[in-house]
Amino acid sequence: MASVTQKVPNYVLGIAQQPDEKKFPGQVVDLVNGVPDVVEQLHKRPGSSLVSTISPSTASHTKWFNIYTKDDEQYIGQVGADGAVIIWRCSDGAIIPVDYANIAGTNKATYLDNQALSDEKSSDIQALTINETTFFVNRRKTVAMKTDAADKSPPRLNEAFIELDTISYGKQYALDIYSPDNNTTFSYPRATSIVVDEVVSLDGSSTASATVGAGDCKGMGREYVTVNTGTAIGSTSPPNTSSGGKSNLRYEMDTRCTPQPDDDDDNDNYHDAYNPYCKLQFGGEGWTTNDTHQHTSQKGLTTTVTIKNHVPVTSRANIAMVRPDPTSSNAEEHVSADGILGDLKTTLDAISGTGITCTIVGNGLHLYSKDKFGVTSPEKTLMNITTSEVNNVADLPSSCRHGYVVRVVNSDEDVDDYFLRFQAEGIEADITQSGTYARSSNTVTITATSHGLENGDQVIVDFTSGAATDGFYTIANKTANTFEITDSASGTISAGETCTFTPARFGEGIWEEVAEPGIEIEIDNTTMPLALTRVLPGTFSINGGGSTTYSNGAFRFSYPDWGKRDCGDDITNSKPSFIGQQIQKMVFFRNRICILSAENIILSRVNNFYNFWVKTAMAISNADPIDLQSSSTFPTKLYDAVEQAGGLVIFSASEQFLLSSGAEALLTPETAKISYLSSYGFNPDTMPIELGTTIGFLNSQAKHSRFYEMAAVSQREEPEVVEQTKIIHNLFPENTSMMTGSTENKMVLFGIDSTLHTASNEVWGYKWHQSEGRRSQSAWFRWTLPNNVVFHTIMDDVYYTILNTGSTYTLEKFDIKLKSDTLLIGDSPDQNRIFLDTKKTFASGDLTYNGATDVTTFTLGAGYYSSRTLTAYTITDSDARGRSYDIPASAISGTAPNQTITLPGNWKTSLKDGSSVNTDVVIGYEYEFEVELPKIYMTRPEGNSIASETRGSLVIHRMNFDFGDVGVIDVTLKRKGRTDYTYTVESLEWDNILASTPAIADTYLHTIPVYDRNTNLTVQIKSNHPSPATIFSMNWEGDYSTRYYARV
Repeated sequence: MASVTQKVPNYVLGIAQQPDEKKFPGQVVDLVNGVPDVVEQLHKRPGSSLVSTISPSTASHTKWFNIYTKDDEQYIGQVGADGAVIIWRCSDGAIIPVDYANIAGTNKATYLDNQALSDEKSSDIQALTINETTFFVNRRKTVAMKTDAADKSPPRLNEAFIELDTISYGKQYALDIYSPDNNTTFSYPRATSIVVDEVVSLDGSSTASATVGAGDCKGMGREYVTVNTGTAIGSTSPPNTSSGGKSNLRYEMDTRCTPQPDDDDDNDNYHDAYNPYCKLQFGGEGWTTNDTHQHTSQKGLTTTVTIKNHVPVTSRANIAMVRPDPTSSNAEEHVSADGILGDLKTTLDAISGTGITCTIVGNGLHLYSKDKFGVTSPEKTLMNITTSEVNNVADLPSSCRHGYVVRVVNSDEDVDDYFLRFQAEGIEADITQSGTYARSSNTVTITATSHGLENGDQVIVDFTSGAATDGFYTIANKTANTFEITDSASGTISAGETCTFTPARFGEGIWEEVAEPGIEIEIDNTTMPLALTRVLPGTFSINGGGSTTYSNGAFRFSYPDWGKRDCGDDITNSKPSFIGQQIQKMVFFRNRICILSAENIILSRVNNFYNFWVKTAMAISNADPIDLQSSSTFPTKLYDAVEQAGGLVIFSASEQFLLSSGAEALLTPETAKISYLSSYGFNPDTMPIELGTTIGFLNSQAKHSRFYEMAAVSQREEPEVVEQTKIIHNLFPENTSMMTGSTENKMVLFGIDSTLHTASNEVWGYKWHQSEGRRSQSAWFRWTLPNNVVFHTIMDDVYYTILNTGSTYTLEKFDIKLKSDTLLIGDSPDQNRIFLDTKKTFASGDLTYNGATDVTTFTLGAGYYSSRTLTAYTITDSDARGRSYDIPASAISGTAPNQTITLPGNWKTSLKDGSSVNTDVVIGYEYEFEVELPKIYMTRPEGNSIASETRGSLVIHRMNFDFGDVGVIDVTLKRKGRTDYTYTVESLEWDNILASTPAIADTYLHTIPVYDRNTNLTVQIKSNHPSPATIFSMNWEGDYSTRYYARV
């Protein structure tokens, strides 16, 4: 046999379920309440400090969350099943008030209330903190639009604008106004040519039977004649084509004359020889062939005109056939826009029953009706008519009614339509007022305090109750608080009916893009995620109460100002796909808020986090929202997402996807795409976490939970996905559903959500270390805490937990790194912690020492409900390891939180340098650090791995342990056929320890004799003393024999 020795250089590779001969040096069989760290080596986990007892909601399915603000304050909160929220400050457990005044709910958030659901879960509530705001998502709430008329874009009024294009002589500026629902047409004759009879009359004498005139040709001249007879066809609504009326026949009569001598007169007498000529200027309405008209000029000459030909004219004008007199054909007469518009208005106003209100605006005419109407003109070149649509923005008038909306139709396709609204100069916003009204006969009196209107102003009135007629009115008889309008209907309405009214304002201005009239434009904020923001300490009011000083500040709920749809329609600016769906999660990516809903991910505008509508329907902008559906062969609900350098990794229950911009740098609606990444199960009740350059996520689809790590996420290659729990696959607890991580500490801690599954006090941990692209550590460990874990989180190098035993809850913290407020042993220059759970320091002033009975008493206070051993610990000269006392149940009297602790002896003072000094006592629960080492085998390098020699005979003589910081530690040898033997390692080297400091060695070598076969030996290392325990390495010595022939 050969004497051999080998060294296990460290024990930082954690628990492994592989057979011992397959384990790597540094892996262990079990590791409880320890931390494997490549720098500090394997050491006892930090103990917890009792921050405070708390009183959360004990209802089922509550949601816990944490908030880390930019001012380095940490908070833990709970959303109750009824939507009530409690928030505790982590530094001292103080409850921070929550203000619900700005949202629905009394002392709760109605949006977060799921208690009526039979299958509610804590994971139904999701939280996301961005800067100082925490957003809450309720996965069970369906997002909706506001559907009330008042919340929609203003409805389009029934209106039209007629703008004069040209001012022409001898033209009729006619309009045909019709109901879109009525296709009735009207046909009437129009003269196309006329002739004039050569026989004329002058002063009662006709050329048909005698001569006329005295040779002075006094009847000669030119006139422009307009002829109207009977009741005009268009004088009523609808037009009456059978009225027999004839109107608007316009012709030019030019009568020439030469003096002629009388044939039978010897006295040189003369008479007039007239030659009348006529020219048709306009054929009018109702004139048919052979109709005649006699006209006597201003000079007394009478001529007769006969219609030679006519044509039928068809008009769609069941509301009004507006036929003003044609403009003058005489170039010497002035034809103006004002005159044309005035004639149009006068003619239209004279037609009773149209319901049309007509207003002259600049170079045009504005028409309004409470009912829908259309308008065209027989003379399309004279006027530009704007109704609800235009083909070109160049057709829009420069003066119009403020608020007039048109659709711009660019092509036959609806995808490029958009809407414009006229914004009159000097008008910042529409001012809609509310009022009440009464009606007597046709007079409606509207009452509105300080309405600010003047007589003659026009208003658009919407009667929201009663039976008055909505419409466009001119006000009269105004007072400071009332005004009158004239309704087309008559009746009596008592005062108290309601209405709204908006001033109708006109002028020059510009056209601005708006949303289609009458569509839903606003998301119902009561169905959308809530925002919770920090309010700094000060004096203010919360929940409707009076102004009060809040020294700890408060948190205030509000509805985010979700942007409104201010352009386009349901095609060019469609609703986000989360409308009508439930939101699963909110995340932040590339300066956009991202919403996961059903199979879609919806991103807000860039730097406009609450806006999910496009900025303009006229063009695509890089900053516009993005709405994409995941590409899968079966329905895939998206639950969560984590940002990586290659894009946003999105998780469904069975697949992962990548949102990226492809080869482009900018993420825009045109570059964004979703691509398939992998098919791994994901537990939707958990959250994936970012681990620096990788992502960790849980899968609980089988008997045991699994923890996966995804790395090398890119747009070009499949990611690397590793199941990190493979090495402990039968140990990692089923239903693991809580996960918190610290990239800085390279640590992830796992627990079981007690609101979803059976509570447990066990926490599993994963520690890793990456160096030069190689993972040199991948270690598992487990902790047992004093009570069941309800919630946990890591913030700023501190592990915070909410622990529960029965109905009692405590907020406790574990300092992962030594911090300025970490509870340390004495004044040790090495800054060794006190390793107790739920520890609390009692100053000397809190203690009472009775010299007669030689006992020390103090009140314990709330927070101590574990079944574990409660320990008192302090540092004295008499015990260099520190004075420790396990408090028996008999030493605890009374009822919590007023229990009295009785300790034997004087704990109030101690000797230091020969003098009596006050002593602080630390109270806490003992916990046991335990490591079970694997069986020892001879190992040899084999390629990049290590192989164990299992066919030889190995007898272990001794084990040499190199301990780091250590106070008291037990090494137990379990050998087949022998009694267990425990070696207690105590660092009591007085020569190396300063007086009045604890005897804790920073390095300590200890040899354990064994003398047994390696396969018979199990080694356990334990420590439950409040002092530290650290294992650096182990070197074993023994005899080895191959027992077999040498291998070839």
